[in-house]
Amino acid sequence: MSKVLILFGIGAVVIIGVIILTSSKQPPSSTVPTISQIQPTSRYGDYSLAAYQAAVGKKRVLYFYATWCPTCSVANEDFTVNTAQIPEDIAIFRTDYDKELDLKRKYAVTYQHTFVQVDEAGNELAKWNGGGLSELLQNLK
Repeated sequence: MSKVLILFGIGAVVIIGVIILTSSKQPPSSTVPTISQIQPTSRYGDYSLAAYQAAVGKKRVLYFYATWCPTCSVANEDFTVNTAQIPEDIAIFRTDYDKELDLKRKYAVTYQHTFVQVDEAGNELAKWNGGGLSELLQNLK
């Protein structure tokens, strides 16, 4: 009789453990993909010279972004969630405000959340501050 009770007790503990483990699974923290999850062929992605050069023939926009900038984070989410709404002839490059010092100097960017549209030769066509996708589309030349 005592062996049966011991086996029953062990079985109960195992069943309770399984229930606890399966019910405590956390849902994914976010359904918004991070910038690193976005494919390199995307219309929005991190700046690199290779990606920038590969977008020849498109309207290229440098988006000077800082991780510590709250308005940059809002715009980043807007671009990430709405990537499919970005026309195929546009390439937006999330450009690290704190690391891309030469680009900041070249385009006289003095604060984050600045957008610079450039032509085929890399010359500035337009520059503006703030906004998300709708503002970007309105400011393009």
